[in-house]
Amino acid sequence: MRFSCAALFIIKLKLGSVLIKNFTVYLIRHGETYLNKYDRMQGWADAPLTPQGIEDAHMAAKKVQDVHFDQAFSSDLTRAVHTAHIILDDTKNDALKVTQLPNIREAFFGYFEGANGPETWDTICRPLGYNGIDDFLKDHTFYETRDAMHAADPFHDAEDAQAFKKRILAGIDQLAEKANDGETLLVVSHMDAIRSLIQLLNPQIDVHLPIKNGSLNILNFTDNQAEVVAYDK
Repeated sequence: MRFSCAALFIIKLKLGSVLIKNFTVYLIRHGETYLNKYDRMQGWADAPLTPQGIEDAHMAAKKVQDVHFDQAFSSDLTRAVHTAHIILDDTKNDALKVTQLPNIREAFFGYFEGANGPETWDTICRPLGYNGIDDFLKDHTFYETRDAMHAADPFHDAEDAQAFKKRILAGIDQLAEKANDGETLLVVSHMDAIRSLIQLLNPQIDVHLPIKNGSLNILNFTDNQAEVVAYDK
């Protein structure tokens, strides 16, 4: 499924020059972890993959089994690194090293790390007049959830929208700088990081529902624009 092209301001390089190169990113969510299985908040908390999570990674590899990757990247969290290695092994791209980019980590949930997911979002959203996160997202963006969580965190350690967006965009800048013209990149990241990026690139895509573990998203970068070619496949 192909989506309309959206202007991509985020890959203007730090020196102020506009990126002039073409590359493709296969952006995949990591496999299921034990915190996913137990419906716990998992941002920088780093639970290992479950047996189902390992299978998720193998299934993700089948979606890209005929793709030759020139470079491979993941966040620096174990679940993403493990998923990336499984995909590279299964697709016979195992000679590639996985470059870890902390900037494409999941959002940091601060005080709420490891807490029960539905209870956490109930705590955050009900005082704002919403019945949980799905109800909240009908009227708000993912970046606004970051501000709501930051405000509800008694320590205010959870990343707010500005900090999260700045970090994710810095991660995309890193990918753009490392990519060579014409290359195909494997990138393994996280649910909210992926959905937040997709929402920036193409606000017409409905990203409020959770994406699957091992889901495939494809981005084409052309000069200073990006096209979302596939989402949550």
